Amino acid sequence: MGTPIRRVVYYCPKCDRTIPKELVGKVDRELKERFDIDRLSKRRCPVCDTEYIDLDKVPDEGRKHVGKGRQTGSP
Repeated sequence: MGTPIRRVVYYCPKCDRTIPKELVGKVDRELKERFDIDRLSKRRCPVCDTEYIDLDKVPDEGRKHVGKGRQTGSP
């Protein structure tokens, strides 16, 4: 079966969105060029300015809620 690949991501608890760490530099450059926004390089959400949580530093049981707010049709 092999070892499962675990993506290291940042998480915005307010927007309930994640971004893989390997994309931060690329997305940050694009945001700076297009919209003059530099929050991402400061580890802050470019949408709501909330500080990102590094999910790599959160225990597995603390990640259960990630993405729950964005799911539709769940009770």
